[in-house]
Amino acid sequence: MISRYEAVLNGQPLSAISADILIRDINYGPPQFRNTTYTLARRNGARIHRRYVERTSVTISFEIHTQRITERQAICNAVQQWARNGGILETNDRAGQRLRCVCDVLPVIGSVLRWTEVLAMTFTAYEVPFWEQIVPETLTQTGSSGSGTLFVPGSVDDALVEVEVTAGGTLTTLSLTANGRTMTLSGISVESGNTVKITYDEHQIQSIRTGNTSLLNKRTGVDDLLVDCGQTNTLGFSADVSCTVEFKVRGLWL
Repeated sequence: MISRYEAVLNGQPLSAISADILIRDINYGPPQFRNTTYTLARRNGARIHRRYVERTSVTISFEIHTQRITERQAICNAVQQWARNGGILETNDRAGQRLRCVCDVLPVIGSVLRWTEVLAMTFTAYEVPFWEQIVPETLTQTGSSGSGTLFVPGSVDDALVEVEVTAGGTLTTLSLTANGRTMTLSGISVESGNTVKITYDEHQIQSIRTGNTSLLNKRTGVDDLLVDCGQTNTLGFSADVSCTVEFKVRGLWL
């Protein structure tokens, strides 16, 4: 059935499961914050030591418009299969954004009689508890040093910066800076034409590699390059040979 709303999970639209599905609404839960606190001697109250977003969720409600009870169950089962393992969720009101999520609540048919009842399923993001930009913002610089600015959309602080550096000679020392905080790789040996890549997997685990060789033990300074969303950030580098450096950042939204 035709709906104003659409949800796509791992590239498959919910509406494509059956023509009898009508998506009624997409509801976004407020982000769940968690504070760690400590108390001061002989004082009331507590001081916040750390504040972070623990998770965020979205609930998709829909109807199955068929009075054939066995077919209705079959369509619901197909939706359960679609949702059960979670993955990459996109919704048409958040164009260009995605949510890495699991399914915490699966839809079930509560009434065989009420064939237009509203069913619902809830997806929750834990490891990356934000909607993230599908196509990252990029900044490319060349030479033995450089500095530039990059506006990153979104509403969250501390977005992770990924970097790809292509050496123009034998690279032994590389420093990368984001908003005044610097990561340095020293004692490396990257031949001309080869690359150094700083990336993060779906669990936000960092990898620093040239080919199949890890360079994590060569890192000093800050552990991660971080920028703020919704702002213009300054990114720069210096190296002992000429390089092409590409910075990549995905905007994040609550």
